[in-house]
Amino acid sequence: MEKILFNSSLFIHVIAGILSLVAGGIAMGSRKKGGKLHNRSGVVFYYSMMVIFITTLFFFIIYPEVLKYQFFLSIGIVSFYPNFAGKRILCMKKAIDPKWFDFLAAFSIGISGICMLAYGFYGLLHPEIVGGFAYLFLVFAVVSLLNAYTDLKLYFGKVIVNKQHWIMGHAGKMTGAYAAAFTAFCVNIVPRYLPANTPQIGYLATWILPGIIIGVLGNRIKKQFAAKKKIA
Repeated sequence: MEKILFNSSLFIHVIAGILSLVAGGIAMGSRKKGGKLHNRSGVVFYYSMMVIFITTLFFFIIYPEVLKYQFFLSIGIVSFYPNFAGKRILCMKKAIDPKWFDFLAAFSIGISGICMLAYGFYGLLHPEIVGGFAYLFLVFAVVSLLNAYTDLKLYFGKVIVNKQHWIMGHAGKMTGAYAAAFTAFCVNIVPRYLPANTPQIGYLATWILPGIIIGVLGNRIKKQFAAKKKIA
């Protein structure tokens, strides 16, 4: 029964992953941001990422003692948080008015980041147990803590925002969420085609480089959009 539930969830997880890649790519590439194509593909992307997070949480519930699923849970939080926050910022067009669940989400990714940091340092001291996951825990711990820090500053009114803050905030968050989806794709596909003697750094690169590539591409799109709308 456990295996049937796992395989069923895995199938749903993969389908949601494919949908997130396609829908997210369409939303990012659509010329008219805020148009029907952008909005509808964005909705598909949002809920696909939600399904990915839920199934990742389910994997952890089934195998809580397995390091891989402990790591995947933290990555699931890193992936879904910017997706959630990117949608929420659209509800704060007129003013920054966070609700209790906005604070809960921001504190949650912060706590997750602290846990990942602890895992990472523990892994450096015990590489025979954690292995290459130690470096990944540290990298994504920084990403998590930065997300928590910047958003909590915003929610507590420590940041001066302009009238178009929600546009760039939404774009930045959703770009981060798409980078996570693209990274997951690369991690599952690329290693299958790497030579057997590929050094560990090659496998680590499949976790890190996709995010950098999407980040650079997303930043270019944001700058072009900002210039078009004359947003400072």
